[in-house]
Amino acid sequence: MTIQELDLFQFRNYKKQNLTFGDGINILYGQNAQGKTNILEALYISSTGKSHRTNNYNDLIQSGQNGFEIKLRAKLKDRENSIIIRYSHDKKKSAEINGIRRDKLSDILGTLNMILFSPETLDVVKGSPAMRRKFLDILLCQTNRQYLHLLKRYNSLIKNKSIALKKGKSEKKYEEVIPVWNEHISENGGKIVYLRMNAINKLNQYMKKEIHKITDGAETSDLVYKTFCDIYEEKDEKYYENKLLKCLNEGIQKEMSISQCIYGPHRDDFEILLNGMNSRQYCSQGQQRTLALSLILAELFYIEEVKGEKPVLLLDDVLSELDLKRQEYLLRGLSNVQTIITTTDEIPFISLEKRKVKKFFIENGRAIPKVEKKKNLD
Repeated sequence: MTIQELDLFQFRNYKKQNLTFGDGINILYGQNAQGKTNILEALYISSTGKSHRTNNYNDLIQSGQNGFEIKLRAKLKDRENSIIIRYSHDKKKSAEINGIRRDKLSDILGTLNMILFSPETLDVVKGSPAMRRKFLDILLCQTNRQYLHLLKRYNSLIKNKSIALKKGKSEKKYEEVIPVWNEHISENGGKIVYLRMNAINKLNQYMKKEIHKITDGAETSDLVYKTFCDIYEEKDEKYYENKLLKCLNEGIQKEMSISQCIYGPHRDDFEILLNGMNSRQYCSQGQQRTLALSLILAELFYIEEVKGEKPVLLLDDVLSELDLKRQEYLLRGLSNVQTIITTTDEIPFISLEKRKVKKFFIENGRAIPKVEKKKNLD
């Protein structure tokens, strides 16, 4: 997959901007607070329907304006694809996929796959379980439409059951309906656990190879999925549905006492181990960055395996987070992957000399393509 053209209208600090990307490495450079990350944000929204920086779409509207528009044109498996996202205070959100209007932005998930690697990606390694669940959910929603529907349904069931748990203390009718919620929750939750387990297993294999290459075999990694029961790769989704139903039925009184849903994949996590040690507690910052880098590359290979094409990689100010060896490793490894990088300089790395590179100077909400001077061969 390659992004060909992006149009922004009244988005963040861009009044009106058109960018035509190259199919190799694209560098957005300039001083801080000029609008570099805003471009990556618009691209990420075109892929996921969500911003990685805010949950409030009003934050995305240029100051003093009523709404914004993002238009993206991309090539996927030799076919032209287009996505248009519009938002205004009065008409709210809407999207068009290849000219067909969609009322739910979640409908764009999986249409165009992009991976974002930003300083916040480190939170997947060192942050809370919620950060790792979010990482896994976005990956699976982009690559599996069934997962998206299961997750929506499951979250709705948990929300309704939470209300029943709170009201059940005083109203008997709510307490009596909880076993019914449990049956539906276990059916959807078991399938979610099964799909997450398979994704973690695939990511784990890719990540092991990357860690081995990055560290010249000096270190090893492992991803360990944690859920409400023991994990067995040979078990099918029905096994996890039955296990979850058993947990829910046996834990009714405990959940009633604290008015919370405490069993199910909404409490899942996965441990990221380096040399057998939990990365959150025992790894240095440098090791955590190495793990984050290898996890992003594993995600890239996973999407390519499932979707049959490489995704686009968005690198938001992460090269400054990596030492020179890891910068070179990352850029060398991105052969045939369209990459869009934000940085404060033009990153004249040796590894870029044989790659197609297009540069844009970003200043005060304007993206200016840099015309490279031809070398004098005389």
